[in-house]
Order: sequence, then structure tokens, then C-alpha cells
Amino acid sequence: MISILTPVHSSSAPYLTEAYDALLAQTHKDWQWVLCENNGGKVPDSISQDSRVLVFKDEDIKGIIGRLKRLCATKANGDILVELDADDLLTEDALMEVAKAFEDTAIAMVYSNSAEFHQDTWESNSYSNYWGWKSRDFEWKGHTLKEMISWEPSAHMMRQIFWAPNHIRAWRARDYWAIDGHDQSMHVGDDHDLCCRFYLSFGQRGIKHIDKCLYLYRRHKLNTHIQENAHIQEVTAQNYLKYSRRLAIKWASDNKLRLIDLGGRFGAWENFETVDLLDADIVANLNEDWPFEDNSVGVINASNIVEHLKDPIHTMNEAYRVLAPGGWLFIDVPSTDGRGAFQDPTHVSFWNRNSFWYYTNSNYAKYIKPSYKGRFQESRVVTYFPNDFMKENEIPFVQADLIALKAPYSDWPVGEVLI
Repeated sequence: MISILTPVHSSSAPYLTEAYDALLAQTHKDWQWVLCENNGGKVPDSISQDSRVLVFKDEDIKGIIGRLKRLCATKANGDILVELDADDLLTEDALMEVAKAFEDTAIAMVYSNSAEFHQDTWESNSYSNYWGWKSRDFEWKGHTLKEMISWEPSAHMMRQIFWAPNHIRAWRARDYWAIDGHDQSMHVGDDHDLCCRFYLSFGQRGIKHIDKCLYLYRRHKLNTHIQENAHIQEVTAQNYLKYSRRLAIKWASDNKLRLIDLGGRFGAWENFETVDLLDADIVANLNEDWPFEDNSVGVINASNIVEHLKDPIHTMNEAYRVLAPGGWLFIDVPSTDGRGAFQDPTHVSFWNRNSFWYYTNSNYAKYIKPSYKGRFQESRVVTYFPNDFMKENEIPFVQADLIALKAPYSDWPVGEVLI
């Protein structure tokens, strides 16, 4: 059986009857609908009297969405849990497609494509291909919508809420509880957080993308993403910091790619091969050709090392060469915005946030070609103080998370590409 989880609050309640009609139209009939009334939401008697519908009330939560969804899951009897917002719709074959996907016992999580429409006008909303999105026309009850095509599961699409699995989202109940379900402290960003934890726990083999439009998202002035945009942006940044590097490592491990820590004889990352002039797993001079085959490395950690390498273009060329398509380069380096870049007499190259323009943006890369041969996508580049000591002594760092743009990843990259 499939249990559908739906918190009902005052702004979404007016659309609940349409969601119910969409459930009645499902070709898969073995379902249960679990609805949690909260924050002024009320389920009509015409719905609550259905024996397949379970309604309970929790007015004290006041919209903490992660807790609401988790509470719904505690009431659910199904082997599969499906999320449905009270103001949205499922296509008629949605539950059937979900049930079919879970016939593979290795699958822990399922997601599909979706389409958005504006309330009243049925005008379709779509996301720009500038950010990597692809779409196609989708016909539904006389309306032509834009079906947004989700990426296959990867660390790249999981890293930000903007590209992570969208509706429909479904989980095998036993696996949902194995990773403790939704974080009940999260008011927004809870689904992205849950998706990241599913990826870390079950990997890309345990997650399935259904390349069909199974979900219709209704846009209206009381949508959470409109009311809570500033908070969503804040939580998005927190989720990125919490999960992005772990996701990259999981992706590399799933694809049997090497994990390399440059200069890692001090503070190496766990399970990474270290490379240094001495006392390392691999003894090598990184100012020369690196001792790795092309496209063989999934993640490079380069913390407090690139400033010790004399030729930045050589460093970035070699990193690009050895990284697999979509491979990750994580750099932490003292910035010239402070004292740290210059205070150490062994530093021979100098970096700041703008330095990475030349490796990620065609407008700047043209000035170092043909010497520079790489193409990197910027995932995140920031200037920050790692700790209070660094702040007190004016030692800012640049943290750069870069992705190697090589085919097939570069054929459909996730996010903005400037090179």
C-alpha cells in the first residue's frame, strides 16, 4: 500500500478537494491518505469520511513542516510513503509508476518530473536552461504545460535545493525510518535535507528517477517559496555546507573513482590517498606532472597546498586532466585580501576569490589560453575566516568548490556554466 502524506494549513486547504479528486482518479487504487490539520487548516467532511483517509490534528506545530511530514509518516500504514502538498495534483498514473519503481528491492527513494501552473490562468511556469534545466511540452486536461525534466541522481543535482529531486518524491517506509525521516526542526529545506541523507545512505543505485511528469505544482500568492524565500535561501546555504562535500565523496566512491588529498600529510581527509613530497601514500612533486591517469579521480582535496605550488595554471591544468567528468576540486587557500597569503615564506603563488574567474569564466580564461586547457564549473567560491584565530589575525581564506566540465557531464551540466 502507498501512504500519501499531506499537511493541511489554512492557505492550502481551499485546494484540497482538487487533490482528493486526483487521488480518486489514480489507476493504482491501494492507497491511504494521511492528512494533518494544522495552523487553521481543515479537511472537509466529504473527504474525511472516506475510509482510506486518516485525518488528525496538531495545532501546536505552527507550520514546522519537517515535523508535520514526519508526524504524518508515523500514522502511515503503507510500505511506500509519497509526499503530496495539499494545493497540488497528481497525474492519474502517478501512484502506479511509483509502485512499479519500488518493485526493484534495491530502490529506497523515487522521484519524477513535474510541471508548474499558475492558479486560475493555468499559465505554465518553467525554469531557464541557463541554469541547466531541460523541458518539454506536457498536455493535461486541455492545458499545455512545461514538464521540467529532472536530472538522474548525482551529487551535482543534490548539492542545491534548486536542482534536487522535485515532486513526486516517494520513499520506502523502512528506509525512511532507517535514516530517521524528515528533520522535525526544519521549517523549510526539509525535503532537500532528506534527499541528501537518502543519497548518502543508499547512493545513486538506491534512488530512481522516473522520466515522466507525475506531479502538478500549483503556484499562488500563498505558496511557501514566496512567503519564505529569505529563509529558504538561508537554509539552502546551510544544507550545501552540511552535505556538498560528503555528497561528492559518495558519488566518487559509487563510481569507483579515486579520492586524492594533495599535500595531505597534515590533516588529510579520511579514506583519501595523500600526495606530498614526503611522508605520504604517494610521494610526488606536484610542480611536475601529477602521477595519475586521465579521468581517474573523483575528488581532489587541495587544502593549504596550491599556494605552495609555483605555477597556478599548471596546477589547474593537472587537476582538470586527472579529474573524471563531473569530478570535484575542493580548494582552501589563504586569500590576498589578508595577511595569510604573504606571511608564510614558503608561499610561491597567490590567490583570492577573483583568481578563480580565470578557470571558470570564458571572459577571463581567454587571457591565459592556450596555456590553460581546462574547463571548470563554479559550484561555490567564497571568502571566509575558518576560525576566530584567523579572524583576529586577519587571515581570510578562499574556499572554492569546482566541477570538471568534461563529457558526458558537460553535455547536461547542473547549474550555471560560464566557460
